[in-house]
Amino acid sequence: MSSSKKLERKLFFYYIVLDVIAGIGAYTSLHLVRKIYVEPEKFGAAVPIKFDQTFVLAAVATTALFIGISALSGIYRDLTRKSRLAQAFNTFGGTLITAVTLFFLVLLDDYIKEYSDYYLTLGAYSGSLLLLSGFFRFIQSTSVRHKIDKGTIQFPTVLIGSEKDAADLLIAFQKDRSKGYSFLGYLNTSDGVVDERMNAIPFLGNIDQLADIINDNTVEDVIIALPSGNSDRIAAMVSAIEQNDVRIHVLPNVFSILSGQVKMESLGRSLIEVKRELVKPHVAFIKRLFDVVVATLLLLVAAPFILFSIAMIAVGSPGPIFYTQERLGKNGGTFKIIKLRSMYQDAEAQGPQLSSEEDPRITPWGRTMRKFRLDELPQFLNVIKGDMAIVGPRPERRFFFDQIIAAAPQYRYLLKVKPGITSWGMVKFGYAENVEEMIERARFDLIYTENITLVNDIKILFYTLVTVLQGRGK
Repeated sequence: MSSSKKLERKLFFYYIVLDVIAGIGAYTSLHLVRKIYVEPEKFGAAVPIKFDQTFVLAAVATTALFIGISALSGIYRDLTRKSRLAQAFNTFGGTLITAVTLFFLVLLDDYIKEYSDYYLTLGAYSGSLLLLSGFFRFIQSTSVRHKIDKGTIQFPTVLIGSEKDAADLLIAFQKDRSKGYSFLGYLNTSDGVVDERMNAIPFLGNIDQLADIINDNTVEDVIIALPSGNSDRIAAMVSAIEQNDVRIHVLPNVFSILSGQVKMESLGRSLIEVKRELVKPHVAFIKRLFDVVVATLLLLVAAPFILFSIAMIAVGSPGPIFYTQERLGKNGGTFKIIKLRSMYQDAEAQGPQLSSEEDPRITPWGRTMRKFRLDELPQFLNVIKGDMAIVGPRPERRFFFDQIIAAAPQYRYLLKVKPGITSWGMVKFGYAENVEEMIERARFDLIYTENITLVNDIKILFYTLVTVLQGRGK
């Protein structure tokens, strides 16, 4: 484990401990203001200041609320990489949300004489919390910054490329060490010309060896600095290593700059970082809450249709009522998807097959269920269990997913999020009858993974409902 990874763990502990201190300190400030100024003014008599069990429970609860909101905002992640300015905005936002939440949950019911007392109590709490947590976090982040500047913290980095662009980048980062990159060496393309300035770092081999080098060494960052015209090669490299715990950066071209992908993070060389997390923590939390609530409600609403379908399946053909099948989930893990059986028993005795428009394996009632997607209603249980989301890429079987990846490696990216009952691909394309159509549908799901929001989920749900009501499934 590299020194930066070890420091990351220590910093996480320090941040939590110091935020606990800040949270308790802020509530103590609120408690004193209420007992010394607000309540005596209301009751016309001095109020004793007690640090009893009620105070302890309230301090713990408000501190837990602050830490929870901070965690959802991502403040405790990437602690060796976070800029002090970004951290300051994050701290301000977390403090504001905590204070407003506390106001509506607790302070709104306070004993007050006039409304201006709210400014006093809310100001005391939020001001104390902002000052304490901001000060503690600034001290920690400044310490990290000094260690990076001194070279005490370094991020082991592999540079891909050997021509002028790569050499310019290498020299720029060697002169300006503010990023903390420590170059282990560079990889060359088989047809690449080597700029003599690249001799400043070791030659590690060909780009085909990238995955092996990452597995055999402690690598935290990979910088791809290939000249224009290598888009397919870059996509293949990113797809091959994105499952590793490394940060992937790409040297931007003119199109990337004009399309707004490049942000001015510093006055040095800018890079495009391939996103490791597609969904921000707070968005993921809201999306998961939304999924559980909606799945539970829809299961209750759909219960009569499920029960009727169960009866029709039992009468229509011999075999089990429910059909389970292994599918690929987030990060390539597997789970058992639950569906109402729409095909005759042993329909895949000859091996995995995709269904078609006039598939003879589908039962008469199964055809009706598929038309209105009733067979997929039990998948809401998968959502509640956490295997799936309501909206997400279509969950595929490994047999077919391997064929998709062989033809289009970039679609491995779909495994970075939970699969869904419905998807943008299902809305725009529908069911696929062969691997070529699966690849075409996956293109829409890939667009979704880059634009995951609750608003988009609701929009896809609306279009899915229209499809169901019109009976356009198959």
